[in-house]
Amino acid sequence: MKKISVQQFCIHYDVSPSFMDALSSFELVEFLIEENDKYIRIDDLNRVERLMRMHFELDVNFEGLDIISNLIDKINTQEKELIELRNRLGFYE
Repeated sequence: MKKISVQQFCIHYDVSPSFMDALSSFELVEFLIEENDKYIRIDDLNRVERLMRMHFELDVNFEGLDIISNLIDKINTQEKELIELRNRLGFYE
């Protein structure tokens, strides 16, 4: 599994570690802990970047980020279910 350290992420994106800790406390991102260092999965980078843009550019607070993130997750789940149902329907046509 590919990962990046939270410290490297913060330096690269010029964001404070406290912002990342706040994302973690709201369960918006999950850190991997190895030898007392925190890491982010590479697969989660798009999500974290999206949360950063909403917070810093649109001034969305962490509670709002949580709500928006949950809604996006639900939409993505429903889109996957819709694709699966269309594929099943196509099989029977």
